[in-house]
Order: sequence, then C-alpha cells, then structure tokens
Amino acid sequence: MSLTLTLSGNSSILTADYFPPIDLSQESYVCGLVDFQTYNSIPNVDIDNNIFPFGITSIKTPTGSYEISDIEKYVKTELGISNKPSEKKFLQIRPNNNTLKCEIYSSEEIDFKKEKTIGELLGFSKKKLEPKKLHVSDLFVDINKINIIRVECNIITGTYINGEEAHILHEFSIGVGPGYKIIEVPRNVIYLPVTFKRVSSLTIKFLDQNGRLINFRGETITIRLHLKSEK
Repeated sequence: MSLTLTLSGNSSILTADYFPPIDLSQESYVCGLVDFQTYNSIPNVDIDNNIFPFGITSIKTPTGSYEISDIEKYVKTELGISNKPSEKKFLQIRPNNNTLKCEIYSSEEIDFKKEKTIGELLGFSKKKLEPKKLHVSDLFVDINKINIIRVECNIITGTYINGEEAHILHEFSIGVGPGYKIIEVPRNVIYLPVTFKRVSSLTIKFLDQNGRLINFRGETITIRLHLKSEK
C-alpha cells in the first residue's frame, strides 16, 4: 500500500483524524516528507524580545522581521530623536559586518538587564550600557533566530537529537528572506519507520533548532507525506 497524506493549516501544529483508521497491521511501513510550502513570515522580534529601553522610556517594537537598521529607524522615530551626537538626545545602532557584532552609542542609559529586551538579538548580554560611550556587543549579533525548521511527526521513529530519541521526520535550513515563499522538496526522500499499526490521527509540529514551536504568523502551511510499505 502507498498513500499520500496532505495537511494544511495556519498553525505550527497541524493535525488530521482518519476514520476509519489507516490499517498498517499486515506489513512494516515507512514515511517520508515529499514537500513543504509556506511563506517566510517568521519574526525575529516578538513579544519575548521586543523592548528597547532608552533611559526611562521603553519602546515596544511590533512583531516582525527586522535588520539592525530597521530597529534603529523604528526606535528613533518613536522617540523623535536623531543619530547625531551633537543633539541633546541621540541614538546610533550600527552593525559591524567584519566582527559580526553591534555597536551602540546613545545619549541615555540602555538597560538590557530588563526582561524581554532586544539586547540578545543585537548581541548584548544582560547588562547596562552607560550613556555617551561607544559600546560593542560582547556576543555575535543573533538577527536570525531560526536556523532550521524541524518537522516532527508523531507516528515515526528512528531519529535522535543529542543522543535522545526524537520524532523528527525532516529538517532543513530556510533559504529565502522574509516575505518570500519557502518551498522544501527533498531531492532524496528519507523514509523513517512508522511505529503505529493503525493510524487514527496524525500530528505534525514545526520546531526550531531549540525545540520551540515556530511562529509563522498565521501563514498557510501545506505539507505532503508519503506513507508506503517498507518492502
């Protein structure tokens, strides 16, 4: 028997119920990912890291995909300030493409010790930045929060992550920028053993490299699996 299972939805968790259940009791079966499609609306700034503290003011950046220049522009616009040190209030946020770090020069103290700040994305650990002093991030800029997309499937086995058994059907890197369509079609489908003898429900989760659900911001996700006899 050979079946194609397609799931589509607007969530990082897709489920499907089958009635009657798919009977796999007569043979051993394997499953593989055939294709995955959605749009890259994955944010690097969301409610967990959207605060930019500037003196006594905290600017909340809307959820979205930002470059460092976008962050600087938004914060300055909200504060109504410039990037000229000659002004009473100013802010400069600059990427250093050679060191992969970020440089900040500001008229006010910037307290990245506060919760949910954008500091880590800019490469700064939890600390305060003194005013009117050039600060270079102690870490690399982490502008891309998602390195890979992991497709977890509840009916398969045969994968391990750091020595622990997992249910990862497929994983891949995002090869397009924000706003572009993600199309993943494996050149060679890797088939993994199916653990169930009767499939009454199927659950697919989309995780990042740290095992967290990915926020696709309501974009439609379509995934197609191939279920077949191992023989």
